[in-house]
Amino acid sequence: MIRAIWDNLKGLYSLLVGMKITLIFLFSPQKTVHYPRKTVERENLITYRGPLELTRGKTDPAVTRCISCQMCVKACPGHCLTVVKNPEKSVKAPIEWKYDFTLCCLCGACVETCPTSALAFSHRIYLVARTREELIFDLLADLKARVEETPVLPGEEGASAEAAQG
Repeated sequence: MIRAIWDNLKGLYSLLVGMKITLIFLFSPQKTVHYPRKTVERENLITYRGPLELTRGKTDPAVTRCISCQMCVKACPGHCLTVVKNPEKSVKAPIEWKYDFTLCCLCGACVETCPTSALAFSHRIYLVARTREELIFDLLADLKARVEETPVLPGEEGASAEAAQG
């Protein structure tokens, strides 16, 4: 008898906690963005996981940090990455880097296992495609296109200006 009353009190407490959370979110500001009337601000994209992209090199932004170690390929549960090593042993950069976004589960295993931090999630939220082939990305070509758009990284303006003066 006491056990049944105790179970009912625990259930009532659980119900009240759930109702409290519901009421908090009911009266909090709306988080849904009604596209295309509004767009998401850049500061809200910090935790967004978009398609993968290669990060820029530390010395040359047009060259990837990837050393073709294949750790990301081995860690990927969806088998969506293809990295082709350069046949020359002295060059570590890959000659081909394909990414099939249709197979990716955005788990982040490849990003976490990369020893050189060559992979990162992009913040491309408005990605549209009509066919599956459009969602297979050549990440080396994408890196070159991003470098052509913005050749200098935001933190490098002062360093390049100082180098030009001195």
